[in-house]
Amino acid sequence: MTLLSFYNPLASRRTGVDIERMFDSFVKSAGEMANARLSYPAVNIYEEPERFRLEVAAPGYQKDDFKVSIDNDMLKISAEKENNPVEGETYTRCEFLTGSFERTFVVGKAIDTNKIDARYENGILTVFLSKRDEAKPQKPRSIKID
Repeated sequence: MTLLSFYNPLASRRTGVDIERMFDSFVKSAGEMANARLSYPAVNIYEEPERFRLEVAAPGYQKDDFKVSIDNDMLKISAEKENNPVEGETYTRCEFLTGSFERTFVVGKAIDTNKIDARYENGILTVFLSKRDEAKPQKPRSIKID
């Protein structure tokens, strides 16, 4: 049973595509993948006995740049920030992107949507999703046989 999943912009939506068309679109796909990779921060998802923990790598942001919301079973993490270069400086290479982004996750029925917390520290946004009691590990117990 999937308790937590996410929309992956890099996932292939091409089913049944022949090999020639796949190779023809390789250059375009590589560019799309590079843009998608740069547009979305990396996310680690951990399962703990009592909760799930999402860590979003987002250095360069402030706590107030983020918005975390839940709507039914959709968790949305977004940030709004302009990528302003320093005036008078010219980049020879710029890989630090701090623009706007949005990530969407589907939370399963095992998540208690009333118990979601978040914090931002040292460039990592951490979102804690508590499990419902029925989804937490249970202690072993004996079953009476009638």
